[in-house]
Amino acid sequence: MANFQTRIEDIIGATASLGTDNAAANEQAIQDALQDTVNEIFNTIRPEILIQYATKSSNITSNPVASSLENSRILIVERRQYKGDYVVDDDNLYVLCSYIGPEFSDKIQNPYSIFYPSTESPNWTWLDNDMHVYPAPTSTYPARYYEVVTPSPIEHDASSVAKFPDELESALVYGACVRLKHRQITYYNEEEDPEIVQLHQIQHDNLNALYAKALAPYTIPAEA
Repeated sequence: MANFQTRIEDIIGATASLGTDNAAANEQAIQDALQDTVNEIFNTIRPEILIQYATKSSNITSNPVASSLENSRILIVERRQYKGDYVVDDDNLYVLCSYIGPEFSDKIQNPYSIFYPSTESPNWTWLDNDMHVYPAPTSTYPARYYEVVTPSPIEHDASSVAKFPDELESALVYGACVRLKHRQITYYNEEEDPEIVQLHQIQHDNLNALYAKALAPYTIPAEA
């Protein structure tokens, strides 16, 4: 398969230099466009599309469960199931934690609050950029999570992306084309060339529609 630069230029033409940009600057622009698009795709597609690429953490026995996850997307957080009289005593049984916003963090830590989670319905949240699970994990009832790391860097001359769904590579190419078209529009706006700007704007809008169409089957449905 052709590399990303070739596939992009087959759609929008050669990424000619803008102003004083040289070939290296254009290659960097392509890589930036690909990276920005991958970041967007990873943040918008449904978790089940990415789960096959996820890494499961070890069992964590206290809060915070994880720190420094800026380049990751958390797909699943679990806490070991409570071993009550009605539950099979199996260390491999886990309960899915529901996400709750940080604005409720005080409430889910307060055992007298109606928002305080039960061992059968635990919560997870962010506190100061760290992941916390409540009820807090213990050595008997540890927590774990599944994360997928956004691929980086993506080279302009690469022909695929590791740990990225093959069915979304066309969306990746279209998304990068949209960003590169916007770069051209910005340049020609500054050069005050309205006819060229209009041409690039039409191409940009058409590409954006193709990008949205390619991405739509895999994204999280918008709330009504």
